[in-house]
Amino acid sequence: MFSKYAALVKNLRGVVLLDPEEEGALESVKWLSKRFKYRNLGLTPSLYGEYHNKLKEFIGKPFRELTYPIKAIETLVEKLTIKSLRKEIAELLAFSSTYISPAIIIGEKYRSELESKAVETVKISRELNLAEWKLHLRIADYSVLDFHEKCIEEALQAIEKPHITKTILNDRRGRIIKDKKRFWRVLSDQGKPLIYYIDNLAIAYNLEIIEGGDLEWAAALSIIVAVNIPTKMS
Repeated sequence: MFSKYAALVKNLRGVVLLDPEEEGALESVKWLSKRFKYRNLGLTPSLYGEYHNKLKEFIGKPFRELTYPIKAIETLVEKLTIKSLRKEIAELLAFSSTYISPAIIIGEKYRSELESKAVETVKISRELNLAEWKLHLRIADYSVLDFHEKCIEEALQAIEKPHITKTILNDRRGRIIKDKKRFWRVLSDQGKPLIYYIDNLAIAYNLEIIEGGDLEWAAALSIIVAVNIPTKMS
């Protein structure tokens, strides 16, 4: 519903994916809730539907239920799901792009599948303090916003002219590599993943759904910056 989308998009600071039944996941939700006391974090329709009761103390502050702004985005998610993505992940990626917000992954359940889709990864070799978490969550927000407009223009071009998609994807990869430098304070060659850069257009292209696609899909085909939050954060 577009009216609900319009009401949320400006103040949304992330789209969250988690399994609240995973050990320590709710501790990290509480930690995030304190960090985003005056901002909203989104839950996709499938996640909200499955875990609403387990997350009810967080609904409203900070979690808000997200909705499909237009039918075309729902159709895209269905096609991605049919082609092999878990629905929770397909929704996370599509909603993160459409709502112009970082993806926030809590815990291990979905991490390996998301990691396999990453174009680039920012790794860290030490634990971050609270100030560093706040800073790098903010940087992730800036990156998503800065990528968005050009990515949507490129996605429209790719849908209209699928034969140029590989060139577009190469250009995007170059911008991603450049953007990684924003995380220079903690960037390491080895260690744990902090940030995944995921190119939704690349996923759709590799799954062979771009040709003949709906131009309205473009909003969901940006570059996603996904922040990896461990469990048991406090």
